[in-house]
Amino acid sequence: MKNRLDLIYEAASRLFINKGFARTQVRDIAREIGLSTGMIYQYFSGKKDILSFILKEAVNPGFFDHERQFPVTSGASGIFDHLEEEIKATFEKNQQDFDTHLKDQAADYSLEEMLSDAFDVIANYAVSCLIIEHNEADLPELAHYYRDYRKRFFAQVQQYVDLYIEKNEFRKVENTFYTTRAIVESLAWWGMHVRYDAFETETDISPEKAKEVCLDLLLHAYQA
Repeated sequence: MKNRLDLIYEAASRLFINKGFARTQVRDIAREIGLSTGMIYQYFSGKKDILSFILKEAVNPGFFDHERQFPVTSGASGIFDHLEEEIKATFEKNQQDFDTHLKDQAADYSLEEMLSDAFDVIANYAVSCLIIEHNEADLPELAHYYRDYRKRFFAQVQQYVDLYIEKNEFRKVENTFYTTRAIVESLAWWGMHVRYDAFETETDISPEKAKEVCLDLLLHAYQA
């Protein structure tokens, strides 16, 4: 059962990201993994429950390891009640943790450590972030929150860049805004897009390898 849930999670995630929630049908998910549509309905009552399952599992790994009754029906079980609030709380905790070293001017916190943590902020919740990005019409409240969250994350990275420049740990650049933009886009590419929605995806690359490549590029580009 766990293996089938994993297959549904992966197939539905990619379809919701690349095709969109509105245009994806349960039969599309079934076709992707070689199951009958009826088999999918043995696990979930509908497409909305699959989306909720993905978002819940993305911010609460292991959620579906627990025993539960199938098919999952959110309205009856209440397992997805307050899901949007849970997602926001998870993202806020992520951002608060990343903010910690700004309070002490990044003392004993190297550029490499900052980039590593920034990568994790993006990569750990790649699926939920990409689904929100690609399905704004279906998730308007989350999309509105996510836009603000991204702006705050960008501002945090830029503050770190400014600090490292002052400490001569980051090479001098003409415009820290655009440099930060390049850093965040690189982190997002290797942390999210390369595995899910790049023109040519690398589905076999592990998050660890993607992180290694990304940090190597950024450190060679910017470390003083």
